[in-house]
Amino acid sequence: MKNIKTLRAKQFNDKQYGFRQIILNGETMELTLIPLLLLKPHESVDLKILEELVKSIKTDSVLKKAIAVDRNTRIILDGHHRVKALELIGCSKAPCLLVDYSSPRIVVLSRSGDKELPKDLVIRAGRCGELLPPKTSKHMVRVSGHLVHISVIEPEVNMPLTAL
Repeated sequence: MKNIKTLRAKQFNDKQYGFRQIILNGETMELTLIPLLLLKPHESVDLKILEELVKSIKTDSVLKKAIAVDRNTRIILDGHHRVKALELIGCSKAPCLLVDYSSPRIVVLSRSGDKELPKDLVIRAGRCGELLPPKTSKHMVRVSGHLVHISVIEPEVNMPLTAL
């Protein structure tokens, strides 16, 4: 796991907020700003978690991590609460890590982790707007032979709210 943190630090240490790419396990992922209106949730949010996150983001005046999004559909894979918090704060865009959701390296588990969920469940919920309950899915990715939560590859951006 230490190698993943090193990779993240080396790839995302510049101070510009434009388009960037990283390659992880031979797959290219893009980091770019996307208007919030184009992002599609597949899960609803927990209002208690949301309230605390809004306070934290306002206090820090930065968004610490990028949002994991399917590059083809713009469906949010991880970061629903961050996206909703940015919306409530009055931001218009978010830094997003665009990933290929069709990749076999991405696996969806139930929140308890006891069973695999079909990716088309997530896609259908995101496309039709009939959202799943909060924290229904847990997106995992294979990195160096290990299955880890997708948040491990979401870069730390520490982006000022004024840039969003």
